Amino acid sequence: MKKAFIGVDPGKAGFFTIFVNGEYTFYPMPTHKVETGELLKSGKPKMRTEFHEAGLKTLVYEIHSKVKGCELHACIEKVIGRQGWSAERNFEFGRVAGLQKMVLIMLNAKIEMTRPQKWQSVMYQDFDRIMVPSSTGKTMVHDTKATSKMVAPILAPNIIFSKQGVLKKDGTTHNIDDNKTDSFLICTYIQKKIENN
Repeated sequence: MKKAFIGVDPGKAGFFTIFVNGEYTFYPMPTHKVETGELLKSGKPKMRTEFHEAGLKTLVYEIHSKVKGCELHACIEKVIGRQGWSAERNFEFGRVAGLQKMVLIMLNAKIEMTRPQKWQSVMYQDFDRIMVPSSTGKTMVHDTKATSKMVAPILAPNIIFSKQGVLKKDGTTHNIDDNKTDSFLICTYIQKKIENN
């Protein structure tokens, strides 16, 4: 049976990256507009964009249509509590990651939960890591997000890794989105792991 691969960067700003039939497709987390309770000068309600849980139903359908008839192998980053975050923020991050895992369950994917250090050690092994000063300034630490934004475009120079995924009118690109590059690298990680076994 033909295989398809999916990498998930967890969180409300995360991405699902699908690799099937030699092509990558990117799905951002669904959003919708909601009123803020404030009014604009025009008198119209002020709106903001936020994560839309119900949009995951459409996402499941879209991904299923893309990978139909394939054996689906998925990898999602294994999330843990993050230092410096409030209990509420950690809980919300874990809740969203759980919803993302449920999407994979609904797709009947074979799921691997992988610590970031594991997939990064594989995907960054042939590249110099970007180092930045620690919070104390006494040591240098690995900036994994900056490294992700460097590595993904080298591995896939034809992909536009901005959130928009398209060029601006002047031919330049928007800023690279590390959620998108992470999901791409996680997808590539699980593809390499399965195909090399």
